[in-house]
Amino acid sequence: MQTPKKFRPAYTCLTSGTAIAVLSWFSSPVLAQATEEAIPFDLGTLVLDARKVDEPLQRVPFGISVLGGEAADTRRVDDPVDLARTTPGLNLGDTGLRGSNIPNIRGVGSFLPQSPDDASTPVFVDGIPLAVRAQDRALFDVERIEVLRGPQNTLYGRNAQAGAINVTTADPTFAPEYRLNLEVGEDGYGRVRAVASGPLSDTFAYRFAGQLRTQDGNIPNLSSIGGALRENDQVNIAAKFLWRPSALTDVRLTLRYGKYEETPTQGVLLDDLNFPRSAVDVDTPYDLETLGLGLTVEHDFGGFRFTSITGVQGYDSFYRSDDTDGFIFEARTGQPPAAFEDPDADFRVIEDDDIQYSQEFRFDGAFANGGTWVAGVNAFRADLDLDLTFNADGIIQGDFDNSFTTEGIGVFGEVTVPVTDRLNLIGGLRYTYEDKSFTSVFTDNSGGTLGASGADASSDTFDYVTGRAGITYDLVPDITMFATLARGAKSGGFQLADSDLSRGASVSRYETAFTDTAEIGLRGNAFEGQLDFAASLFFNDTKNEHLQVFDVSTLESVIENADTETYGLELEAGFQATPSLRLAGALALLETEITASDDPAVQVGNEVPFAPSVSYSLAVEHESDMQFFGRSGVLKARAEYQYVGRRATDPQNRTSLESFGVVDVRLGWQRGNTEFYAFVDNLFDETYAESAFVFGPSPTGGFVSGAIPGNPRRIGFGVDIRF
Repeated sequence: MQTPKKFRPAYTCLTSGTAIAVLSWFSSPVLAQATEEAIPFDLGTLVLDARKVDEPLQRVPFGISVLGGEAADTRRVDDPVDLARTTPGLNLGDTGLRGSNIPNIRGVGSFLPQSPDDASTPVFVDGIPLAVRAQDRALFDVERIEVLRGPQNTLYGRNAQAGAINVTTADPTFAPEYRLNLEVGEDGYGRVRAVASGPLSDTFAYRFAGQLRTQDGNIPNLSSIGGALRENDQVNIAAKFLWRPSALTDVRLTLRYGKYEETPTQGVLLDDLNFPRSAVDVDTPYDLETLGLGLTVEHDFGGFRFTSITGVQGYDSFYRSDDTDGFIFEARTGQPPAAFEDPDADFRVIEDDDIQYSQEFRFDGAFANGGTWVAGVNAFRADLDLDLTFNADGIIQGDFDNSFTTEGIGVFGEVTVPVTDRLNLIGGLRYTYEDKSFTSVFTDNSGGTLGASGADASSDTFDYVTGRAGITYDLVPDITMFATLARGAKSGGFQLADSDLSRGASVSRYETAFTDTAEIGLRGNAFEGQLDFAASLFFNDTKNEHLQVFDVSTLESVIENADTETYGLELEAGFQATPSLRLAGALALLETEITASDDPAVQVGNEVPFAPSVSYSLAVEHESDMQFFGRSGVLKARAEYQYVGRRATDPQNRTSLESFGVVDVRLGWQRGNTEFYAFVDNLFDETYAESAFVFGPSPTGGFVSGAIPGNPRRIGFGVDIRF
């Protein structure tokens, strides 16, 4: 008998929890021998550099989620889409196109970038910001991932209006370390990961890591060309070198390369009774190559530490789409899907390449009374070439040739001053200056029937001050309360590939967005470390948010600056019920509202798009000794339920997506340095949509939306070997 969908969350938690609890009971004679990996970390001793100084997680004065590298592997967090589902307050609307997947936090920020540098939550890898249109990359060989919630411009600079994602990769080791991980699964899924690390001398060490990943398409294409969409092939390589000439100096050189070959979908009919399926008449290749170079120098001068981080990031991408999926346009026009099978009509080609440079010089240290300080300067430059070809019958036919340059500099500082043994005051400021310039040329290919050729070129400067002020107070040694006021910002700019050029108008502009945030929270552990927890209450007031509004009369996207308010509650907790049984959970409650807009279609009181009112996860983990065919080893079991609530899909709130929940399970057996495991992603094969976008009006009333489906169930097996 199939369990009704509405009861599955409770049923899953009950059955998974009962099964693992029973397993724990029968293995109770060896509970005391469970591996230390199951024991929760100590919030007072886990040291982070989330605020660019070394401090315990317990005293970080804002919402933060930390995921260690081992936990990321166990929870199968392979990319930012996976990370968003397991992190309260982090939302990422999957657009189907890797280059357009932009995260936001707590309902602040637009999912669709208005220009190539428009984002509210930057992603940093080893202190270096990734290009906005290449943030959604594979996460592998990481030491930890930190999701910082609330404005982070003070220390993380431009575009950290809503928060930041900070990825720290594993360092080279001076002891030999080798690892091989192999996975196979349904739908042609396969993944190989390899790591080699060790010394080249007493002062020089290396680390090489690589990943190959493949997956067959899982959305059937029912047009005449057949096949399936969402094929995915990846190659990722990383090399890291560490030179430690003395105990006071570290020099790290990092090289990273990625290649992604995919056939994405940019939407299948949301209300299709046979969802998901597609009918596109051409192959839709998306190719992305990324290359990164980083150099970090740290030296401890005794009274302070100096850090220099130099980064060069670049990417090239190519995408060709069919903009008239047969099933979507059947719903829009009433004509059969075959009427839209013309590979020479209604397509789009996007080619872009970007290179960006970043340099940060930073000093940090500690006061004699235990306080900390950090100060520095950051410089940034990005050069982008973006070429687009549109062949949309009756709308626009032509080529856009765009170039876009951003230059910026920031000066920042933050101090933490102890007032008593339990009370600390925090204050920080940053001044940011940016200069943006662009040229955009449109060449009409319609013979003048749909518009005319045009060009625009302009530049503008933006400068602003952001900052943070707050307190931390130790209620007891293991529990800290914090309260913070912060301001975040995201610079204004220009919308490239603006169809206004075909009508003789200038490219659209948008203003700088500002977010003022108030947050209070608690973080700590109790019951001698068995329970670790964090809780935050927050309120965001955003002016001139960048929202993308789809105009159904012209079938074009336009920029709107709108004011929004969001507020909510976030909870995270882990409980070590026994030495071998751990329970964990996270909850995010979010209310959002558009409070002002100049567009009459965007009404005051509407919800901010892609900001679920409720999201949560529940997990249970078990580890214990277990004999398998007469050989001793450690049994490892994990089950997790992830729920995402209803959310609007656009600022007009014309459509919304239903809530969904997925269950992932993993069962492994480890003997020595080798683990064999099985996994099931989306255990109940839940059919759901990650995101959706309005394609236009329906002839029968309402609107037609294209959706990005979630992945179906995948059963797989793996082996992890360490030498």
